[in-house]
Amino acid sequence: MDTKSEADSGSPADAGGVIIADDDASRVIVRDDQFDFPALLDMAKACRRRGGRLKLIDSGKRSLSELEWLGEAGADLYTSDVARPELRELILMNDAAKNGGAAAVYFHHGFFEPAEKERGVSFESLKEMGRSGILLCLSSGRVKREFAALEELAHACASGGTRLVYYHHGPLDPALMGLAGLGAWIHVAGADLQKGDDVVFLCDLVEAASGRGGNIALHVESPLALAWISDIFDAGAFVLFQTPPSDYRSPQKPFELRAERQAPDPRSYYLYPAFML
Repeated sequence: MDTKSEADSGSPADAGGVIIADDDASRVIVRDDQFDFPALLDMAKACRRRGGRLKLIDSGKRSLSELEWLGEAGADLYTSDVARPELRELILMNDAAKNGGAAAVYFHHGFFEPAEKERGVSFESLKEMGRSGILLCLSSGRVKREFAALEELAHACASGGTRLVYYHHGPLDPALMGLAGLGAWIHVAGADLQKGDDVVFLCDLVEAASGRGGNIALHVESPLALAWISDIFDAGAFVLFQTPPSDYRSPQKPFELRAERQAPDPRSYYLYPAFML
């Protein structure tokens, strides 16, 4: 169902290990193998008391019961097919996180495997995750994805009250419209906007996705025409500038300030909002 791509998706989605705290220390990001279980449980409870949530990266080394305790304590559980390939465990983790007012988020690195294959997470299991309310995240950076399969996953996620998050690498494809219409969050790189028609299509994607609870996240890593940026903002896209901050006199500066005021939907990305996986 999928084929390998030469594109590099960057660092693994489950990389980490260093605690990253917000200014108010209400949220931290940490791998679960960096501290003992009591310390992780204390972190989860402390974040919840401050009105935030611990983002816990599942390394695959913790027991299911420990992760359930952490989910019940209010930790968001970030896992993947590399760390935890068993559907039953993922469903139980999600149930525990829901009970704690948190979420389970899953990144699928591998291919879409048939159900009869003994090893790996099957495509049917991915759909069941979506129907159970797990936030599913995928990228086409290392494995090319078939849009028909992505639409099935987006539909399963929508039926479970969650979203599909898809990191699209390469030129904009007309098939993205079907995915947007199912309420997916689609991440694209500004470098893949090559002409004005691409910008028009991107704005159409925003309209289709936002009408169903999704949107487009545009990662701007190199300068774009200001007229394009203006149209994209006006359409309602979520824009992430990853260029060095402009001088205050630059005509791009107002757009950068506008982007800083955008609050990312917690269901729109895997772990770090600005990272194009």
